[in-house]
Amino acid sequence: MALKLPGSDEPTILLSDRSEVEPAGYDRGNDHPLIFCSNLKKAHEHFRAGNIVAGGIQDGGGTQFFDVRDPEGNVIEICKEP
Repeated sequence: MALKLPGSDEPTILLSDRSEVEPAGYDRGNDHPLIFCSNLKKAHEHFRAGNIVAGGIQDGGGTQFFDVRDPEGNVIEICKEP
């Protein structure tokens, strides 16, 4: 499933099933849900503008990512599309 952020003409967030990600060679080093996006900086700014606490953009596992938490406190990783 692809999502567009407001003000974007192209999809910027890609939701992928684990069965699609693992054959592509992406190593999930944890059990957090992952959301892939093509424009990580724009996604990060969008979360922050919406008063959603988003961690800083980090480098790790061969990609860039940041974390957000859902209302129940579960971590969700937002990753740059491989």
